[in-house]
Order: sequence, then C-alpha cells, then structure tokens
Amino acid sequence: MVNLINLLSSVVFHLLHPLLREALKDRGISEPTEPQRMAIPEILAGNNVLVIAPTGSGKTETAMLPILSKMLEGGVEKPGIYVLYITPLRALNRDLLDRIRWWGERVGFRVDVRHGDTDKADRQRQSKTPPHILITTPEMLQAIMTGRRLLEHLRELRWVVVDEVHELAEDKRGVQLSVALERLRYHVGRDFQIVGLSATVGSPVEVAKFLVGDGRPFKVVLVSFARYMKLDVARPKPDEEDHKIAEVSGLFPDVVARLRYIKRLVEENRSTLVFVNTRSMAELLGFRFSQLFNDLPIAVHHSSLSKMVRISVEERLKKGELKAVVATSSLELGIDIGHVDLVVQYISPHQVTRLLQRVGRSGHRLTSVPRGVVVGEDINDVIEAVVVVKRARSGLVEPTQIPRKPYDVLVNQVVAFLMLKPRWRLEELHQVIKRAYPYRDLTIEELRRVVKFMNDLYPRLAFYYEDSDVVARPRGRGFYRYFYETLSMIPDERQYAVVNEKTGELVGTLDESFVAEYGNVGVKFIFRGRPWLITGIEERSIKVVEVSDPTGAIPSWIGEEIPVPYEVAQEVGLLRRRAQGGDHRAIAEEYGVNEDVARYIVEEMSKHRGPLPDDKTVVIEQFRENVVIVHAAFGTQVNRTLGKLVGELLIKALEKPVGIHQDPYGIIIQSAEPLAAELVGEQLRRLATLDVREIAELLKSALVKSGSFKRRILHVAKKMGAVDKDADVYSVSMSKLVEAFSGTVVFDEALRETLERDLDLEHTVDVIQRMRNGEIAVVYSASPTYLGEVLYEKLSHRLEIIPPERLKRLVLDSTKARLLNYTMLAVCQDCGWHGLVRVGEVTELVCPRCGGVNVGVVRVVRSDNLEREAKRGAEEVRRTAELLRRYGWVGLYALASRLPIEAVEEVLNSVGTSDLNKLTEALQEAEREYLKQRLLE
Repeated sequence: MVNLINLLSSVVFHLLHPLLREALKDRGISEPTEPQRMAIPEILAGNNVLVIAPTGSGKTETAMLPILSKMLEGGVEKPGIYVLYITPLRALNRDLLDRIRWWGERVGFRVDVRHGDTDKADRQRQSKTPPHILITTPEMLQAIMTGRRLLEHLRELRWVVVDEVHELAEDKRGVQLSVALERLRYHVGRDFQIVGLSATVGSPVEVAKFLVGDGRPFKVVLVSFARYMKLDVARPKPDEEDHKIAEVSGLFPDVVARLRYIKRLVEENRSTLVFVNTRSMAELLGFRFSQLFNDLPIAVHHSSLSKMVRISVEERLKKGELKAVVATSSLELGIDIGHVDLVVQYISPHQVTRLLQRVGRSGHRLTSVPRGVVVGEDINDVIEAVVVVKRARSGLVEPTQIPRKPYDVLVNQVVAFLMLKPRWRLEELHQVIKRAYPYRDLTIEELRRVVKFMNDLYPRLAFYYEDSDVVARPRGRGFYRYFYETLSMIPDERQYAVVNEKTGELVGTLDESFVAEYGNVGVKFIFRGRPWLITGIEERSIKVVEVSDPTGAIPSWIGEEIPVPYEVAQEVGLLRRRAQGGDHRAIAEEYGVNEDVARYIVEEMSKHRGPLPDDKTVVIEQFRENVVIVHAAFGTQVNRTLGKLVGELLIKALEKPVGIHQDPYGIIIQSAEPLAAELVGEQLRRLATLDVREIAELLKSALVKSGSFKRRILHVAKKMGAVDKDADVYSVSMSKLVEAFSGTVVFDEALRETLERDLDLEHTVDVIQRMRNGEIAVVYSASPTYLGEVLYEKLSHRLEIIPPERLKRLVLDSTKARLLNYTMLAVCQDCGWHGLVRVGEVTELVCPRCGGVNVGVVRVVRSDNLEREAKRGAEEVRRTAELLRRYGWVGLYALASRLPIEAVEEVLNSVGTSDLNKLTEALQEAEREYLKQRLLE
C-alpha cells in the first residue's frame, strides 16, 4: 500500500509540464501533499474542483501548478488576463502573493495584484499590459469589471481560483461574488474552469454548488485531518501558588490557574497560538499575561488592530521573536506565520468548525500532527468543550448556511449588470442571475419587484419599462455614486462616544451593534471593568454615570460571541444527565478526555440539587423575587428566539417591559417588579398551543421593536441605496424607518437576514412541538439551584468587575503595554534605510546601516509597500526626527499614542521625560480629550 501511494505521488508531478517539474526541484519539493495528489489530476482534466484541506497543506500550489501546466501547454496565445485568483482576505497576504509570483514568473508568466491600495501608475500599467495572472479581492473584481480595457483583457479568462471559500459561502460578500462570476461568464461568452480552496466546511456539496453556480458539474476533493488531530480539554484546578498570586494581582484564583497552565504550555513549545472568541477577550488575556508574566514574549492579534501591527505580529512569530500570539478568528485564515506547535483555545470555541479551523493552524507540515487544547472555564463551558471535541473527532461539522437570494445584493448586482450593458430584457437578466447558486430559485416576479423598487428610488438606480419588460441604466451621477460606494457588502459599523455625564470625560467608544440593541436610557452595561448606567443619548455620543451595583448589567461586547449550535447544546444536556451520579472513568473513556476533566464534571454536577435541566427537560427557576431563569439546553439562537417569543407574551400579559438575556443554556428574565416563575411557565405553555404561522407572526411582532432588527433594516436600506450611506442608528428615527419600509423589499430582506443570522425558527418550532407532545418536560424549581448560580454569576464573573481602587493601576499598565507593543516604520533621512520597529524593543533610534541619528517614523502604515510608505510619509518623518533628537526613546514612546504630533510635543513639554508613569497618565488624558473632540465634532 505504501509503495502504491509513493508511485501515485511521483506520477502526479510527472503529469505537469517539464518546466514546472524543474521549478519543483528548485523549490525543494519532491513529494506532493495529499490534496495535491488527489486534486491535480482533476484540475488537469478540466473539471471544476473544490479542494477542502487544512491550512498548510499546499492548497495554493494544488490549484496553481496544474493551471500553470495547462497555460504552458498552449493555453496562452495573446495578451490578456487568463487567471483570476480571488482571495477574501481584506489585507492581501504578502506570502501568498510572493508564492504565486514566484511560480508564475519562474515559468514565464506575469503576475500582478489589484486591490484598494494599487496606485494610479500600476492601474494604468495593468490596463495597457495586462498580467497573465491577476490576484484580487471580491470587492475589487466589481470595480475591475467597469474598466473598458480590463474588460477586454478579461475576454481571455480561462481559470478562476477562489481562495478561502468557507469565508465567503456564508455571507453576502460571497453572494455578490457568485453573481459577479455569472456576469463575467456573460461578458466572456463561455464558461471558465473554477477551482475553490477551503478549510473545514460542514456542507461540501452545497459549498461546491455555491462556488461553480447552479447546474454545473464539479468534483470535491476532501482531505480531513480531524482524524489525525490530537485534541484535549483541560480545566486547571487552583493550587496554593495560584491563590497567592490571586491575592496580590486581584484576579480570581481559577483565572490565575488557567493563565499559569497556558504559560507552561507556551514554554514547553516553540510557538503557540492562543485563540479566544472575542476581541475584548484577546485584549484582556494579552493584558493579563503582560501583567503577571511580563518576560513572556507574547502579543495580541485581532481585526481591530491596524494592518501594520498585525503584520508585525505575524512576522515576529514567524521569526521566532514571539513564543505565542493571543488571537481571534483573524488568524484562522491562511496567513503564513510559520510553524506552530500547539493551539490553545481559551474557553470553548462553541462550534466544531471553529475548533478544526483553529487547531488546523498547528502542525503546519504534513508530517506533523495538529495539536489543540481547550482550556475550560465553568461547568457549562467545560462540558461544552468536551462535546465539541467529541463531535470534532467524529467529523460532525456544522452545516454551511448560504444566504438565500438576498435582495440587497440583488439591487447591487442589477446596477453592476447595467454598468456592463445599459439595457436588459428582464427575462434575459433573470436567466443570467439565477445561474448563481444563491439565486437558483429567484422568480421573475421577485426580480420585477426589486427593479420596480429601484425605479421608484431617488436618485433612481434603474429605469423599468413595464410595457416592454425592460430594465435600463438611468442618467445622472447618483447611479454611479451608488455603485462605487457599495462595492463592498461588509456592513459599515459606526462607533459612539461614551461620555461620563458628571465629569465630561470620554470613557471610550461602543460599536453600533451594541448601541442599536441596548442603547436606551436606563440600561446598565459593563465597560472597561466598571458598571455604567445610560442617562442620555445624543447624535454620536452616549451619556453615562458610574453605578456601584452590576446586577443586571450586560457586557458591551455581547454581540461578538460565536453562537452555540442547537445540536451541541442538546448533547451538553445529555452529558449533564449522564454525569449526575455517574462514573467519571466511563465518561473519560466515552468522550476521549482525561480523567481530571471527567472527575471535575461529575463533582460539579453533584452540587446541583432539584430538577436537572438536560436535553429533555426545561427547568423554570425562581432565582430571585424579580428574576426567573428558564434553563434550556437549546443553544444560542434557539434560546434567543424563545426569549423573544416568551418576552413578547410577558410584555402583553404584564403591560410592562421586561429584560431578556439569553445564554446557550438558559434565558434570564428580569423585571423591575416581582416576577413569578409560574407566570413565565404559563407563557411557555401558551406558546405550545400556537401553530407555526402564529409563532412566526408573534416573532415578527417582537422583532420589529428590537434594536437588532432596526440596525439590520438600516444596513439593508443603505446597501439598496434607499438611505444615505452616512446615516446611523441615531441620525434617523429607527421606528419611522421600520414603518416607512414595511411591505417593501428592504423590510423583507432585513427580516430574512435576521431570521437566518440571529435566530433559529426551525429548531424553535421543533422544540415547541416536542413540549406540546410531552417529549420535553417543563418543570419548576421554587428555589435557586447550582446551575442557576453558574448561569447568573457567569455574567459578572466573565465581565471581570474590577474594584475601583485597582482600576487606575490596571488602566495605566494596560496603556503602557499598548504603547510599548506599538510598531512604527522607522526611516533614516541620511541613507534612506527603512524598517519596522517596536517601541519596547529599542533603547535608542540609530540607523543600523549608517549609524546616523537622523531617524524619524511613519506612525500609521497603510500598505505592505514600505518603500512607498516611507516616501508618502516624508514630511511626518522629518517632523518626528526633530522630536526624537530632542526627547530620545521617550519621544518614540509618546509617538506611539493616538495623538497628533503637535499634541505629543505639548505633553512632553509639560510633563517632561523623567517619570514614565506620569507621562503615561498625561498621554491617557490627552488621548481622551482628543478622541472626545473628534467624536463630538
């Protein structure tokens, strides 16, 4: 068998053109990887292929080697773009570009890149002398197809490679791309071969159909490494040392135990990725490590950090300067960070897909085994982690949900079709669009309704002639402005200033998603470790006062959480039942975890008294006089749906508002007045008497009042050109917006998106049906239970409520860590040397090439081309060089702040440079004032 595999391996590379075989030798590659062995023959045969394989398994070469081979064998006859390589990464990966460029140019083909930072000279050059292979993004493809010359060059297109397909299949960027590819086929006048590259997906056939379009043939090459992965769950128990550190640091002992456990893993391995589920947790964990173990070389990586900081972290990990990186999903994608020995997932990843994608970043060589450890928090989290790991080993990946015929993307793409050709018969347009898989069941009546809406807008986005059933391009700038302003389907999220009403001090900023859902007077929320009460709302700012009681407060980052699927939550309920009074050895064996974790689960479940909430039992608990907890192991989206339904019925019954907060394992209902568990149970029983249509109507009634739906409708209206792109949740009356768009395609699309993305009506209806049939029992607990305490305490525990006396020191340390970790581009004005420097790693700024001190910095780098950035920032370099000559390293430290250069000089002049703590405090205060002024302008 081994000899047969070796024979097949060598045969695969022999199928390639001789020039490529030589290039493989130059690259030191003698054996193909498993995806290469399986996919290269299929691609050479001209099939559309979706390759699903882990990161680091050579997927880029899997696609490009056979395509280059076919190009060498006579596929390239005249000037033009023959290959489009489309990647969804918002910051194009330099390693990916270098690799494709090396392969292409090694065998005689021009490779070029087109993205938002491509300058005018490069764009003109591409128009006159097109590359054979063009690397671009889904958004830039929209713009490329408006250029007359580039459109002509694209007539030669033969191959399209779509990278990271799993990133596109579940969102509107992918839907937009799928229609754009149909438009491209229409323009070219024939089909082209499609190769998709993807990490773990739950519905390979669905994703392949999405990739190639409706009705086209395809092959799926699936290489699952889940069976080889080493996965484990850990729940470190605090020891005496943890308690001592906790006392000094003010952290919880179990938090310290987890941090020390991760530190040990980091020290035992060459390089480690520590994944978390939110940006806030990444910052918090990174800060804790710097607070407790400041000699541990570790950095933070997430999407809100500047591009240059992210690139710097990636490069330092690759070079071995960092031992570990704390990251969110920003490092799930195929970014080259070199070899990673171990992945630590801090707190359950909630989904099998997430776990496999993240752990797949380790063992980045095919001879290495990917290793991952999930470090659990409380009992629910640990059980969930155990379930996710078991499902991962069994290959039970969550199904991929492709959006179904979204109307906002349809408006956007009808405009794009009109850019391509000014008049279309509606029937012809319908035939082209429905070839895109997300629109396969779009009716011509639905399309007609959308173009009529576009006709009625001001400015018009389309003329629709009903008598001839023709759509035409309108005159005027509004049409073109709309197109170029909506190249991207990524929602434009605003930020709002949070201002202390008593002091006028800027506390920080909140994302629009949180503000839309919870930004009402009287709401309590946790921010930067403190509880605040909203007292007033202005256009771009929220007035707050600090309060002492965090009860009922919600986390400011609540919308970021990854949802727990229904199936995972149900299995958590099942394991609870088995664990209560069960044998920990049997659980360890069945679920494939160590005995310490299994023992922890059994011990914790033995603490629960009263009815047990499991996969077949809902427990309604009277937790406090005004707080009722509905224990329900149904997952995030089902519990959110149930919460909205029960909440709507309660509001009608009480004629007063109630607060609803859901968790994957429960719904917490709070009232300003006493609230009886029996009343909540009564609404749940009432829900079980409704049919599907009545449930849907009740849910719609609850949704249209919610902030999340209003935010959805605003984003959809912007994408459809019905609302100004600068509108936000406070600049327009959201209630009037909902009313104005009721009955239109805007309302319908916002409702569809909310039901698909935020809720789970299908499983909720199933749960209600099972309650009706008695398959799910609904029981009561008159007194608080252990699992109720866990659920309720988790809110304050994970929010890390910090005593006021410690907060100032923590904030100061956090700011110091931020400034010391900041990376800038240093430029020598004498010899022209330039390079990235991290503030905490230099003692003085001296040019390493000429030894001169005439060195300045560019503080924010916008592209990967450092030479161009150095030229662009020449004036900034000159000004900062003067400041650095006067103040030395402290000047560099101050320049890492968010202040303009003149404000940095003012702070340095007034405070001096002798006391770093005083300087940091002064920079903090100046930053707050500066940000406040900018947000309130």
